[in-house]
Amino acid sequence: MLKQKALVDVLGQVNTSGVDGSWLFNKEGLLLAYVGSEQKAVASNVSSALIASVWAALERRANDLKETILVLENGVIGCTLVARTMLLAVKADKSADLGMVRAKLHTLAAYLEQPILSISHDLG
Repeated sequence: MLKQKALVDVLGQVNTSGVDGSWLFNKEGLLLAYVGSEQKAVASNVSSALIASVWAALERRANDLKETILVLENGVIGCTLVARTMLLAVKADKSADLGMVRAKLHTLAAYLEQPILSISHDLG
C-alpha cells in the first residue's frame, strides 16, 4: 500500500540538480501527489491535467508511447507511464542536464512500478 507521506518523500528525492518538481497522476490528470518549489505560476493540479492532455494527444499518434520530453521556454518536463495506468512527470529548469532528468524519471518510475501495480491489482 502506498502512503501519502511516503509517496511525497519518494517524489521529493528527485528534486535536486535542477529538477524542481515531480508529479504522480492518472491518465485523466487527477493528481495523486506533487512535490516542488513553492513558486508556481500554475497550480500543480492544473499542470497535471495539462500534461495528461498532452500525453493523450501524443498517445493517439503513437500507440505504444512510454515516455515524452517536453522542451519548454524555461525548462523541460519529462513524463513516463508507470504501471500502465499512471503518469509520472518531472520538471527541470533549463540548466539541468537532460540525461540526468531522464535518469531520475526512469529510476523513480521503476521504484514506483510495483507498489502501484499492487494497488491497481487490489482494486481490480
